[in-house]
Amino acid sequence: MEAVPHRPSQPVIPNPGDPASKLAIEKFADGTIACLKFTGTIDESFEGKKLGASAGGDTLILDLGGVKKISSFGIREWVDFVAAAGKQVRSMILIECSPKVVDQLNMVANFAGGGRVFSFYTPFRCDYCDSDHRVLLQVDKDHETIKSMKLAERPCPSCKEAMYFDEDGATFFSYLIGQEKFELEPDVAAFLASKLNYAVSDLNRKLRVDKVIEGRTTYVKLAGDLEKSFPREKLAEGLEGTVILDLGSIGRVEPAGAAEWRGFVKMVTPLVEALYLAAVPPAVLEKLCSAEDLGPKAQVLTLTLPYACSTCGTTSAQSIDVGQHHDVLKFATAPELRCTTCKHAMQCVAGEAQMTLLPGLPKPSASTEVVKALGILRERALQIQREKKPVSKSNVMAAVAPVAAQRSSLLVPFLAALLAVVVAAGGYLAYQRMNKTAEAPKTALGTLASRSAATRPAWIASDTQGTAACVDTADKGLSCVGVSSISARQDDAEDEAADAALDAVANALAVRITSEDWKLSVIPTYKAARDAKLAAFDRDPSNTSARRDVREARNAVGRVLRATSGGAVPAAPTGRYWEEYAGADGKRYLAFAQVSLGATELAKLVEAYTATSTALGATAVPMFPLVGWRYPKLDHGAIITKLGSGALQDLGLAEQYVVVAVAGRDVIDGASFAKLAGDEHAQLVEHGGTLRLKVQASDGAPREFQAVIKAKSDDTSVNTGKGQNGGKTGGSNGGRPTGNTGGVNVWDRYGGGKGSGRDDPTQ
Repeated sequence: MEAVPHRPSQPVIPNPGDPASKLAIEKFADGTIACLKFTGTIDESFEGKKLGASAGGDTLILDLGGVKKISSFGIREWVDFVAAAGKQVRSMILIECSPKVVDQLNMVANFAGGGRVFSFYTPFRCDYCDSDHRVLLQVDKDHETIKSMKLAERPCPSCKEAMYFDEDGATFFSYLIGQEKFELEPDVAAFLASKLNYAVSDLNRKLRVDKVIEGRTTYVKLAGDLEKSFPREKLAEGLEGTVILDLGSIGRVEPAGAAEWRGFVKMVTPLVEALYLAAVPPAVLEKLCSAEDLGPKAQVLTLTLPYACSTCGTTSAQSIDVGQHHDVLKFATAPELRCTTCKHAMQCVAGEAQMTLLPGLPKPSASTEVVKALGILRERALQIQREKKPVSKSNVMAAVAPVAAQRSSLLVPFLAALLAVVVAAGGYLAYQRMNKTAEAPKTALGTLASRSAATRPAWIASDTQGTAACVDTADKGLSCVGVSSISARQDDAEDEAADAALDAVANALAVRITSEDWKLSVIPTYKAARDAKLAAFDRDPSNTSARRDVREARNAVGRVLRATSGGAVPAAPTGRYWEEYAGADGKRYLAFAQVSLGATELAKLVEAYTATSTALGATAVPMFPLVGWRYPKLDHGAIITKLGSGALQDLGLAEQYVVVAVAGRDVIDGASFAKLAGDEHAQLVEHGGTLRLKVQASDGAPREFQAVIKAKSDDTSVNTGKGQNGGKTGGSNGGRPTGNTGGVNVWDRYGGGKGSGRDDPTQ
């Protein structure tokens, strides 16, 4: 019968190129594993190459169970997609392939790219009740059935009578019999089974243990389901010192397994100095992380919570550092995080049962050395796990599959025999050449293990970490290239490189601006902060604090640049390239990103950022992205470049201040500042009230400036020639009267008032 596993409700993202939304794509992610679920029709509106180029991480899973049709032009786009995606990830796995997808696998060369099929649906027919059904097969547990190319009858889920396999076996299985049996890696199996509730065979969910010992720290990674066979005695034997248990790949927690786990914790508590739980998934948090379960020594170091981004539709499991966010977690509140894909704010979608446990988690006592060791040991365990895998025929089959010719049932025996010869005669050599490991050059970063292209693109002129530079192009445009620091994650390195390139773009724009007023007011707003942070990073690029400050600032610059450029700056880098290095500390990545702008876009941006608007005696320009170096949390506003006499000067504002909001309404740019301030002041002069401005005046949080404005109809608001009302009113509100003023009472953020205004010469 048809197997349609339940999955949590997720946002559906229509294919942006298809106004009819024929194809919908759901996105899921957890660390280095990502899943794209396709539903609907794949046709020429599917922007395959663009989507493939945006892929990243270690493993990409493609859920194709909902694909109902693939047009001829859709096949072209799909092949472009898998080709581009295959260059961005280490492995690609196709799951729940619909019969329509299996048909294309059988007929179209390169349809799977470098990916492998793990599960697929087979069509069944019941003549008794005139119904069609699908049955899900997996290459691990159903391998012998697939090789036989025959499926036995089975009961119809509708009428319980016998239904039969409604395809020619030799034709339907022609691609699949050429693919060797393989098992999912533990992390991937746990992701599918526990995070998305996919049906994964018991074989892939059996608990596996990897242990790495460094000094007095023991790192133990558990992958699979917690059930009654959990080997608590064997695992506890010999444990001492500091023990870190990585639970990120735990799938389901059975009641019997939970009991065994509690027994294990009690057993090791008197044996170890400290017991830390890392990457605790929601299932473990909910069932095994109460105060009673943790006992006197166990502490949750990091945990994962599900977040959803309503902007780009990505749902991801985000790692939460309990020590860093303890002040938030103790109120059963999830930290505010931004989407790594589109940088917009995400919403935590964890269940109530998980959230109520957060206040009870103790603040970890782990030292920075332990936290640092966790990342190093995790990478080392992963490297050891991969090195244990022998080179098999499935490796070679995955490598040669993209160049296979179009298939038919008559060619199957010949292709199988030919591939067997390839494996026997030179498969291992082919595998080594594909991975470029044997002859890889050694550098200061380690051995070059892999890269996204055969050679470095011509646009890369330097590989100095953490730098960015721009050059003029032949068409009077601009090409800016950012280089990341060496990073343990590919996507992290790529994000850093992209932010560095965008920062270089913003700096190049500042150089091109000729307005003296702009230079005198805007550049001093950020220059000192930018110079200081870059200098600290240059002195010691390995300094965590210095690198964090630069990354935070560049990310802010990139975010504001994209948001305020009016589409002149591309949403994604023009060019990307990365290199993977293998060393004693495991895999490390160096990434490069290029952002190119034409002459038209450059002129448009310079004009936009120097456009002036005036209101109430103040001249302002739009928020400039490089201000993010000083105020990384600020993403909108208007910068005051000139300030003459008027209500804002009376209010206490000054040049270089950034007006963030007027009367609670956000100031987006200079024009919105002028309109909001002008309209608000005019209304207050007519009806009376308080003028409120939120202003970034110095380091720290924005300040609020307030002034009470009396209505024209109020006698006390009009100077009668005596010139005393304003001063007296101001003084009565806590400030000192400043003379013959006419009805404007001003407060700074401390609440003291002072009268201000002018004599009316007409009186």
